[in-house]
Amino acid sequence: MKYLDCYTRVSTAEQKTEGSSLTVQADIGKRVAKKLGFKFRHRNEGARSSTIHYREVLEQLRSDISNGKVKHIWCLDRSRLFRDMTDGLMFRRDYLEKHGVSLYEGEFGREVRFDNENEMLTYDILTRLQEYENKVRSERSQRGKVEKLKRAGDKSVYLGGTALFGYENIKKQWTVNKEEAKWVKYIFDSYEKGKTLLEVKKELDRNGVPPRRSKSGLWVIATLHKMLRNKSYTGIHTVYMKSLDKSFSFKVPKIITVSQFNRIQKLMDKNHKNKDNNKKHNNLLDGLLVCECGSQMGSIVREFTRGTGAKVSTKKYFCRSSEYSWREARDNQCTNGRTLYMDETDKLIMSLVKDTVRDSSILKEETKKEVLERKNLVEKDIAAERNRLEDKCQRIQRQIDTIENQIVELEVDRTLEKRSESVINKILSRYEEELERQNSEYLSVENELTQLDENLIWVDWVKQFSDRINTNIKSTKNKQEFLRGLLESVVVKSVMGNDRDGKEVQVGHSLELNFKMKIVNDKLVWKDEKNKNKGYDLKNGKSKLSKTNVKDITMTKGRKKKAG
Repeated sequence: MKYLDCYTRVSTAEQKTEGSSLTVQADIGKRVAKKLGFKFRHRNEGARSSTIHYREVLEQLRSDISNGKVKHIWCLDRSRLFRDMTDGLMFRRDYLEKHGVSLYEGEFGREVRFDNENEMLTYDILTRLQEYENKVRSERSQRGKVEKLKRAGDKSVYLGGTALFGYENIKKQWTVNKEEAKWVKYIFDSYEKGKTLLEVKKELDRNGVPPRRSKSGLWVIATLHKMLRNKSYTGIHTVYMKSLDKSFSFKVPKIITVSQFNRIQKLMDKNHKNKDNNKKHNNLLDGLLVCECGSQMGSIVREFTRGTGAKVSTKKYFCRSSEYSWREARDNQCTNGRTLYMDETDKLIMSLVKDTVRDSSILKEETKKEVLERKNLVEKDIAAERNRLEDKCQRIQRQIDTIENQIVELEVDRTLEKRSESVINKILSRYEEELERQNSEYLSVENELTQLDENLIWVDWVKQFSDRINTNIKSTKNKQEFLRGLLESVVVKSVMGNDRDGKEVQVGHSLELNFKMKIVNDKLVWKDEKNKNKGYDLKNGKSKLSKTNVKDITMTKGRKKKAG
């Protein structure tokens, strides 16, 4: 039995579910197969764009042609198969002509022949025309979306495509899907609490939560990663209009707060920087050490036994700039080439931080009780301020949405030539200045939210470690929590000097500890030294502590470090 492989495709999920295009294509394909005396074999791509999506069914069709399993194919029109003229010509050369495959198209199943120059020229011209029609259709679709934005006003207009998980399209508007939104919040909350994306994926799969666009019905980690990076969940959605070469933002219902979204972006950035698939050890200062050149400091731990039976242990920190410059094919400009002894560096940093904490008036016994007594009040104040800032974010988002709509309206007027170009440019300039101002204010509010979160982290740190400040913190995990609650980063700098030949070389290191709060050399000032019942004021110190030309942490060259 000879088969007619009938390829069907539509560009959007909306056409697939709401229209009848796929059904119509399949019915026509069956009629053509019957007319030609072939058995109908369906190759259904479903809703896949020809320009932005990988088309699995088409790739399988190509593979089957190469393996001799397919000799006759049909499509309603060749734009279903090809992205552009180049794609069409290569398909003809590499599959149709090379493997002797017949191509039929249209409602009557006309065979496209390549046995003479006229037929081949006709094929090429029609392919080019369909490419042009696709381009015109795409531009018309873009203009239609612009018109939708213009007419929408303050409504969260739905512009087509597959709805973002957590939302649904109801009457052409973005609407929160309550059941899915519950899982969106779970994804964000779980990641913030320290769960891995694999753990989140397993929980979603166990509960039978269906993802978007998944044939298996199971979640993919990459999808979860994209969701955590998607700012639309905070209430502002951005689309790119290719025909105008502009991006437009508009208001949608929010599911996640701006402050939580920003905290998670910071956490993801940090996890990405610290990620090392080959790393089998966890060190005290991972994620805190930064080179003066801006690169993260890496670490190496090697423990093995030589053939002679001697045990060797190498632990060191080093600047990773050489790795980055090699990957990016650029010169390494960092002068901080010497490595640091890991154990000695860990001890020094821990000692410096503990000394700073012990000397801090803010954290001394007589004041830490006051800080803890104020904890509930501080948390309430922070919660109230966070709500105020979140509301402000939503107000700015609405203002951005309004300005974007006005810009869209002007772009439509420009396209339809309703106003002169000079007038439109002047008005657009004003709108764009205001849009820049609103975006700047939005960024400022986001920074305020970040600062609030850091203040709350600080209060939680005080609660956790206030009773242990003057005691030994033994476990590596507790030491890490202790340091990360206090430090933003530790910058490692090179110290230069002259060698025996008078050449300038690196001879050592200096450290700069950046604390999250101003507790370096802070002071407690009594209001009346003679009458301490009148109380005291706390005077902030600095957030930086510098330790210059530190000895004993720089690894020696060519020989082992002698025990002191």
